Amino acid sequence: MEDRFEQIGPREQQIIDLLLQGCENSEIARDLNIAVRTVKAHFNHLFLRFGIRGGIKRVKLATLFYRRQLSWERQQSTVSQ
Repeated sequence: MEDRFEQIGPREQQIIDLLLQGCENSEIARDLNIAVRTVKAHFNHLFLRFGIRGGIKRVKLATLFYRRQLSWERQQSTVSQ
């Protein structure tokens, strides 16, 4: 699973960051100066990469990345102590 996180490109990371801030597709498109369909294409690629199917995909993706971020922060605080 970790290698999937490492494959995330810079644009996908920007989209994920905006997702975690609660932005809608139209807001993400405006902030990154890209088309809404491009935002949707990035999300679809991420859904496929992480095996997210059915349900509320954006929530599942946000939860996945939020948990990863919390885990990473915990590891960093443990290393610095």
